[in-house]
Amino acid sequence: MSQALNNTGRKILYSLCNWGNDDPFDWAYTISNSWRMSGDIYDSFNRPDSRCPCTESIGCAWPGFHCSVMNILNKMAAIQSRSQSGAFNDMDMLEVGNGGQSDSEYVVHFSMWAMNASPLLMGTNVLTLSPANLAIYSNPAVIALNQDPSAGAAVRKWQYFLDPDQTGQGEIALWTRGLANGDQAFALINAANTSITMNATLYDIFLDAATAGPYQTPAVLGETWDVYDLWGNRMSNTEAGMLINGTAPTLDAMSMSNSTSRYNATATSYADGLKANATALYGTKVGEIGPMGTFSTTIARHSLGLYRIRQRSGAGMRKRDEL
Repeated sequence: MSQALNNTGRKILYSLCNWGNDDPFDWAYTISNSWRMSGDIYDSFNRPDSRCPCTESIGCAWPGFHCSVMNILNKMAAIQSRSQSGAFNDMDMLEVGNGGQSDSEYVVHFSMWAMNASPLLMGTNVLTLSPANLAIYSNPAVIALNQDPSAGAAVRKWQYFLDPDQTGQGEIALWTRGLANGDQAFALINAANTSITMNATLYDIFLDAATAGPYQTPAVLGETWDVYDLWGNRMSNTEAGMLINGTAPTLDAMSMSNSTSRYNATATSYADGLKANATALYGTKVGEIGPMGTFSTTIARHSLGLYRIRQRSGAGMRKRDEL
């Protein structure tokens, strides 16, 4: 099939699916643009199901089906390095809008599929989307993260279980991702059942640089980084409702460039929008991380904080990188 598609002479995205059987992340990149890396998802945040027996991708003899969001997410941890330009781990379709999860759980779902450069395929009836569902699907700051030219996936830097008696249901974790313009993204996930104050240290975010070679402290740990909440400009339900019923005002090019919640990627690519510092693609500034510092925030149960950090003194450095 791959050869037949290539022989057409046309650009065609080839999406391969064998439900994670036979470790497709080890070979599918040679013949396809994306491959399903797990058994079928269903609309559950973290409910264990015997029909989805594996909790890791490596050594999984039968990926099964009826896999929860957190089950599939944690299978990505060992295979994130397989995501690359033109070839991506497909974590299965998005369940946002199907009614089986809370709003905050759907936010985790959409955010972490974006963080891991998974194809964002809407797996619901778009004609019945609620305003809240549309506000999740249309967040330009999160979509820009998914579409980042780096084409990489996130790394799970740490994972802890607060309630060992509830396997997979008391988890907190930090995931990070390097981005093409020198920014970094990080997600603090709270899959436990109570709100928790969570920390992301600059050392953990830049762990690879900090532990490379002779273990010399990298320059990035001595910089100050501005922190942007990628859900800080989430579209209001009122605006989303107006879009659904066709009464939202049309934005001209100038209005769109200043919008915090809507972005026209057809007119300007996400990559170009990031270079131009488009407001909608950066969310809301919520703080900073100083040299060797720590970012702390309270994360509600079954929720996450999703952030992009930018080096305050690094504008010139990013420009040189682009050249």
